[in-house]
Amino acid sequence: IAVDYSSGRIYVVDTLKSSINVFDSNGFLFSFGIKGDRNATNNHPTYITLDKSGNIYLVDSLNFRIQVFSSAGKFISAFGKIGAVPGSFSLPKGVALDSDRNIYVTDSLLVNVQIFNQSGKLLLFLGESGKGAGEFWLPSGLAIDEENQIFVADSFNSRVEVFKIIKQ
Repeated sequence: IAVDYSSGRIYVVDTLKSSINVFDSNGFLFSFGIKGDRNATNNHPTYITLDKSGNIYLVDSLNFRIQVFSSAGKFISAFGKIGAVPGSFSLPKGVALDSDRNIYVTDSLLVNVQIFNQSGKLLLFLGESGKGAGEFWLPSGLAIDEENQIFVADSFNSRVEVFKIIKQ
């Protein structure tokens, strides 16, 4: 679920139907997306977030990519591919944006958080498998607050790891 407080819209991912349902305080507005592997189609999407303009960033899990849509559901762009190295995805889960609109994606099987620019270019990745600080075991959800603190749900370690973006 993602909420656009400026428009009052609520976006809900329907993983089984591979679509996004849009609501406001009066109820259902519309849905978009169908199952497929081309741009603007989805294959079991999971997590979702919004940028300050209301654009939607969707984790298209089984297509191993991130898709970006307008608030009206119009396809804007996509990036990602299946793989086992940073810059690709094995099991993408959470998605969030920092104040510079960099895109953060948790990958449960790669056991990391990958950071991309708006063009989908890998900038950095963090984390590795383990139980110590900065290590994960099946990271999933992800959030970034207004102070650029990164919160990562570390599923099997039963904790939330917190990181801070340091700007020079």
